[in-house]
Amino acid sequence: MLAIWLSVILVTLYVLYSYITRVKYNCPGPSNWPVFGCLFQLESSRLHLSFDRWAQKFGPIIHCKMASTNVYVISCPRLIKKAFADKGYSDILNDRPDTFLAKYIMDDSKGVIFGKYGPTFIRLRKTMYNGLKMYGVGVQQFESMAHKELDKLVQIISDLEGKDFDPKPLLSRSLASLIGILLTGSMVDESDTDLIWKYNNNFNDTFEMSREVMLYMFPFLRFMPVEMGRTYRRTVKAKKELLDKFFYLHKETYVPGCERGLIDALFNLQSQDKSDGDTQWLTDSQIKAFIQDIIVAGLLTTRNGLLCILLVLLHHHDSVDRMYEEIVDVVGLERSPSLKDKPSMPYTEALILEVLRYVTHAPLGAPHGAMEDVVFEGYIIPKGSKLITNIWTAHHDPAIWVDPWVFRPDRFLDDNGELLPPEHTLRQSLLTFGTGKRVCVGENLAKSRIFLYLTALIQKFDLRMPKEGTVPSDDPREFLPGAVLRPQDYMMRLTVRQN
Repeated sequence: MLAIWLSVILVTLYVLYSYITRVKYNCPGPSNWPVFGCLFQLESSRLHLSFDRWAQKFGPIIHCKMASTNVYVISCPRLIKKAFADKGYSDILNDRPDTFLAKYIMDDSKGVIFGKYGPTFIRLRKTMYNGLKMYGVGVQQFESMAHKELDKLVQIISDLEGKDFDPKPLLSRSLASLIGILLTGSMVDESDTDLIWKYNNNFNDTFEMSREVMLYMFPFLRFMPVEMGRTYRRTVKAKKELLDKFFYLHKETYVPGCERGLIDALFNLQSQDKSDGDTQWLTDSQIKAFIQDIIVAGLLTTRNGLLCILLVLLHHHDSVDRMYEEIVDVVGLERSPSLKDKPSMPYTEALILEVLRYVTHAPLGAPHGAMEDVVFEGYIIPKGSKLITNIWTAHHDPAIWVDPWVFRPDRFLDDNGELLPPEHTLRQSLLTFGTGKRVCVGENLAKSRIFLYLTALIQKFDLRMPKEGTVPSDDPREFLPGAVLRPQDYMMRLTVRQN
């Protein structure tokens, strides 16, 4: 009799345990098809909108299958920071998963963006920080380069006084020139900037996540006469042309000890390894991937960010007036705005932060990978899983942001008109550049360029609607899809301010 009761108790406990663990460990999410997983349920060109709908339905952590890969999408700022910045998880969840793009385009994950987490990655990341020179004396060097490019841009726009024009090609050329100078240490011509953008645009098309998944599942598609195959081949061709100019030609003219720009600085590091007799850690493949990282991370997001800001300001001219008043008070009209002025310009900084939140032009962060099994928020995340930061939903959560679809820079200002401190909840919930060990290495560079370009334009010009036609909506839900969102092409006018 006792044995029967013990058996009943054990069976009951087992059933309860099975039920509890089933509820606890089965992460919610959409249903998955055999082989393809959830791919047929996704709006392939607008994954951020699909993930947003799922977050509303299933919660801040969802699980789905993309082909055979376990994918976990995290949509809550607190949980994103916990997963990728907290000590208990950051050493496990900050790898990069295997991707088609990393293997076939980015020299088999040799760079920083797609590099596998480990000692080499940490050393490469530190090298990139040093190379970008966004601290100490390097700030002045960068700012001097930026002002030269801005002077050219201002002159071109002045010649368009009162005329309707498309800002995209002007910003594209100017920003690409700045990246070219950073890499080579000298002025680049129009053919060079065309090379840079040819690679960048093709890379962005290949990086679209649903296309990436299909190519990873069926890599033979890269040779097929289908659009994703054609896109891949265009990207490979653009990469070859880019590296012929910015790697091979530069290496032919390299003089040891000389440092014309960032590429030479990398060659010097490589030569130093050889002369010291150490095992060479900085290979040619890593330098090639490094160059591609700088171009990919340093252009599309900043260009599209500026296009978004200008479009938003066209719809909110009161913000233009407030920015101009602040520039006049802090900088005046006799000199150009400097990065040293930023701390004294809280409204301008708040406006930039609000556009980065409101638009969220990079809606999904680069995927992370789990290096081992881990229990996170009660859910088992198996080794090899892919984790996606759903920044789009995190930046438009009404529980955090009151009226999230309203553009309001003042949300980042306190009652005294000062910028909210970095530790404030809203600042902590802004994840434009990611968080933790994989936070964007070019964050300071991107913020600095946006500040300098925007303040230079507002100081010299007033923004006006075009004389002919209308401008598109500034609602980011209507923006053109891609790894980096951008508004539809639009025309605008800039009129010279009368000082």
